[in-house]
Amino acid sequence: MKIIIVYSFLVLMFPLLVLFYSCSGSDEDDIYVLKDTVIKNVDSVITEKREVKVVNLVFTVQLAAFKDINLAEKFATNAKSELNTIPDILRKGDVYLVTAGKFNDAKSAQDYLGYVKTHGYPNAFIKSLN
Repeated sequence: MKIIIVYSFLVLMFPLLVLFYSCSGSDEDDIYVLKDTVIKNVDSVITEKREVKVVNLVFTVQLAAFKDINLAEKFATNAKSELNTIPDILRKGDVYLVTAGKFNDAKSAQDYLGYVKTHGYPNAFIKSLN
């Protein structure tokens, strides 16, 4: 009977000892392994200074692009009467871009784009001039 009590005592005490030992504090960092990811708690924080460059962008709404200046001018004339504004023709390489409006913020350009699309230019889009 004593042997059964001793074995029972050992069987119960071993898991309790393991539990108490695993819950005790240690001087090492806490490390957790979740599947293939290792998580290690650390007290230090890494800070990095970065320079932020302020860029002042100017936006416009591009209506069309042509390789022929005559087609671009004809399109701009039609757009002038439909949009009640004078479109610009910008040359980029061998392409002539027909644009309307110049805006210092994207919100204003977005609002104007909505106006342009409802006035017959559904393929228009916002473009940065910088």
